[in-house]
Amino acid sequence: MRVWAKGLLCLEAAVDLLIGHGTWLARADFAAAALTFGRDSVTGAAMASVDFQAALAARRAGRLPCSAGEDRVLALAASIATGVPVALGDLVCGLDEDNAVRVAIAVLHAAGFGGRSVLVTRGSRR
Repeated sequence: MRVWAKGLLCLEAAVDLLIGHGTWLARADFAAAALTFGRDSVTGAAMASVDFQAALAARRAGRLPCSAGEDRVLALAASIATGVPVALGDLVCGLDEDNAVRVAIAVLHAAGFGGRSVLVTRGSRR
């Protein structure tokens, strides 16, 4: 997926969010609903593309059952990748700390700050 998204900050951020989350990409039902496999036409590298709209449609139709957290991550990744409107406050308020960090990093990357180091101290709530 990184081969497919390379050079497009929003796609790179969304793909890295899905990869970091781990759950969606390990599921055969997600792959069947949203992934297309092929080769890069220039380099010949293996790649997969994500149809975020199809993933959301399958989720809404009940073909991708998941936890609330998994649903939030998919919705946020789709929004970052394709501009699907989401209620950001509703989605981020229910994230656990690890996924909140992943989402924050994805937002920074999509905004063009992916090359800068980001320091996030876990467990630093006051």
